Amino acid sequence: MTQRLTLWFLFAATAVVYLAFPTRVYYWDGITFAQAIEDAGSLDPSLVHPNHLIYNFAGYLFYKLLHTFGVEVRALTALQILNSLLSAMCASVLFAILKDTLRSLYLAVCLTLLFAFSATWWKFSTDANAYIPSVLFLLVSFYLVLPERKARPWLVALTFFLSMAFHQLAVLMFPALALGVYLQDGPISIKRRVANALYFSILSAILILASYAYLFSLARGSFDIYEFKRWITYYSPDAGIQFRFWSNLQYTLRGHVRLLFGGRFNSLKDLVNLLVVLLLACLVAAALWLLFDVLRSLGRARNNEQERKLRLQPHEKSVLLLSLVWTIVYVMFLLFFLPQNTFYRLFYLPALILLLGVGLSSFKDKASNSWRLAVFVAAVGLANFLFLIYPFSNVEKYPPLAFALQMNREWPAGTVIFYGAESSDVSLARYFTPSTQWRKLKSIDSIQDEGEGVWLETSAIDAVDPRWLETHARKESLKELADSSFRIRFLRVEP
Repeated sequence: MTQRLTLWFLFAATAVVYLAFPTRVYYWDGITFAQAIEDAGSLDPSLVHPNHLIYNFAGYLFYKLLHTFGVEVRALTALQILNSLLSAMCASVLFAILKDTLRSLYLAVCLTLLFAFSATWWKFSTDANAYIPSVLFLLVSFYLVLPERKARPWLVALTFFLSMAFHQLAVLMFPALALGVYLQDGPISIKRRVANALYFSILSAILILASYAYLFSLARGSFDIYEFKRWITYYSPDAGIQFRFWSNLQYTLRGHVRLLFGGRFNSLKDLVNLLVVLLLACLVAAALWLLFDVLRSLGRARNNEQERKLRLQPHEKSVLLLSLVWTIVYVMFLLFFLPQNTFYRLFYLPALILLLGVGLSSFKDKASNSWRLAVFVAAVGLANFLFLIYPFSNVEKYPPLAFALQMNREWPAGTVIFYGAESSDVSLARYFTPSTQWRKLKSIDSIQDEGEGVWLETSAIDAVDPRWLETHARKESLKELADSSFRIRFLRVEP
């Protein structure tokens, strides 16, 4: 009963915190997803994406569900709400895994909160993206392969498929899950273990390939094997394998720090109030207490040999092995594939938490009777809230959004804006100026065909002949956001 109540409390608490402070510094993918959902008239093929097969479908259904119940929000907000709820579910599933593995309520609660309020996870839990639902089904899959549970390869295959259907990077979890299925069911024959692992593998492959083939055919109107191969292996032009080992290693080390800690000290500028001061005081007190506690521990006699010995139970050793496989596969892949993208590391953040938990559990008596972990978790949560989450929940801390909202107030409905190339700035401005019309610039003639009141976005301004601009631009109309981080301009032209 205590475990169940704790699980529901963790779900409710994390969901409330996530929902109370949605980010305003949006990841550009989320804007693209939201635009696709609002542009779709129904569950049509325009929602299919090769890297996030069913995410737009799930987002569209949730968006329509909210509207059915009278919650009139835009798709971006709906996706943020959905992610907040799914992330709270992730915390609940991880808590169940930790409690089942470590057999310590204290460790399970502390480590779950460390996961839920770690920097990158917290930020993306309040944004619109496909990572959170994908990790949710990875966690469910891992829960199903815990060593003392009965092997259900068909169910693990289904949850693993759902994870991959939300994001392709979930495929790297396959070795850990296959090994987990193999190790289940206690002392059974090797033949039975191999059969379970093969059953999981074959069923997973069938579900994934069949779904991809069907949705590819739906999106393209026909099926071509060569086009299908290119489609399922699609990635953005800026992605790719990078064989710069030392640079990649630095990104990797930095990424692991950023998983846990995020934000900047100066991000609180112009946002300080009484509550912020109180939270800062709590953070300083927690940091000082931790420092004092560590120094006091160093001044004492060293731990006796019995405390130093690892005391892992058989089921903990299995979870340790599975977590190591989970972590190593992702770390090795991401060492060479976009190592600078910290958010890709969300796929194995739960494994890192499990490894930490097993390590602490090896000193179970000492860890369970110490307040050090709880104070550390509180300090991490407070720091991430004050220097990352709270500032990011304010529009003024994201200049491109504030600029887009300003333009939305100034542009009359029906204003035509031409852009030269797709970009995150174009996507953001287009989404937050919903009454305007955005068109891809093909030639000067297309501008002249529109008549008066036409605007050019940065990429269109750069693409147009400067001599034409000299005679057709209304220079006094220039609206600009230009600093070291952003370069966004809008200029009105006349035919």
